[in-house]
Amino acid sequence: MTIVGTIYSYPENPRAFKALIVAKYNGLEVKFDNKFVMGTTNKTPEWIAKFGASQVPAFEGTDGTAIIESGAIAYYLAHYKADSTLIGRNKAEEAYIQQWIQFIDLSISPPLSQWVYPLIAPAHAPYNRAVETQSIEKVKAQFKVLERHLVKKTYLVSERITLADISGATAVYLGFKYVFDAAFRKEFPAITRWFTTVVNQPNFKSVTGAFKLCETAVKFTPPKKEAKEKKPKEEKPKAEKKPKAEEEEEAAPVAPPPKSKLESLPPAKMSLDEWKRQYSNNDTPVAMKWLWENIDLTTDYSIWKVDFKYNDELTMLYMSNNLAGGLLNRLERARKYAFGCLVVAGEDNDNIITGYFIIRGNADEMIEEVTDAADYDSYTWVKVNVDEDTKKKIDQVFAWEGTIDGKPIKDGKVFK
Repeated sequence: MTIVGTIYSYPENPRAFKALIVAKYNGLEVKFDNKFVMGTTNKTPEWIAKFGASQVPAFEGTDGTAIIESGAIAYYLAHYKADSTLIGRNKAEEAYIQQWIQFIDLSISPPLSQWVYPLIAPAHAPYNRAVETQSIEKVKAQFKVLERHLVKKTYLVSERITLADISGATAVYLGFKYVFDAAFRKEFPAITRWFTTVVNQPNFKSVTGAFKLCETAVKFTPPKKEAKEKKPKEEKPKAEKKPKAEEEEEAAPVAPPPKSKLESLPPAKMSLDEWKRQYSNNDTPVAMKWLWENIDLTTDYSIWKVDFKYNDELTMLYMSNNLAGGLLNRLERARKYAFGCLVVAGEDNDNIITGYFIIRGNADEMIEEVTDAADYDSYTWVKVNVDEDTKKKIDQVFAWEGTIDGKPIKDGKVFK
């Protein structure tokens, strides 16, 4: 087989498996460079110039193609072969394939990641019991939708494996490996049957190896403190007595560093949680009036305009809205410190993604909790000076009403 390119990733990354499995089905040879370390990205100028963002998985084709995002890489390789069986036999099938890919990516993957990664990679995803509990409930709620669909179907779309099955199975791969124990699987027999059917296909196993279902769900274990080895007491020379003030200074306990730099800021005059309640419980004009009367943009908060960098590549409105939702799903670390709205304005094949975010603090650089999101580099983030004209624009975006650059606002997503 002719080599068509290289995928860069870290080891045992199901998002990279997805593209490699697609390549196997289409008879394509793809190199797999898995020397990256989880939680790190390549930020060299050369990498950024080539891929446009500092993240993996990334695909470099032998023809010069450079693609990031695992879904885009899998889509490219699925369509690489003109008569591929993975992409649907007609437009309706292809639409259904995209439907289930996006449903799983946007509704199941985010809460599943919040459940699994703090258990298997705590250094990169801190554990929080409340978040875990909420994530489990969210996964189960969306699994009920998927279960109803698969009760009468072998695969997600047709009677053969498509890109939807490969994408879906790799999306829930770590769940079945680490946390979906027998009791969990008993609630979802159709999903379990579908998953085991897909992962045991020869093309799947050639990439991932034989798969073993979870027997005992991984649980969070607090890190153990190392016991200090007891040593025989040694006589020490008498230390010179220090002044009392100096002794008290040394005895003072050292405060642990804050989890976020933002925790060291003085309390804000306006509670961000209270603003979120105002926005959720009132008509938008009422909520916006409250916001402008209470927010302090001199020290407590800043407002940033957000624009998708590649609006000229957007097609269907619903796909643009799902793309906006993808960014918000990856901003979980920022939930305590940010609020924002992204809207889609325009028509099919002529639309834009834009919006505004309220960010804790008034620094001129975006907070780490936002820049850490995988999709951050696909958007421009510009801190704005909020005058009366800007307030009107923010009001429109937060209300999902009006026009932007002559394009009517059609849909949107809220991060709160």
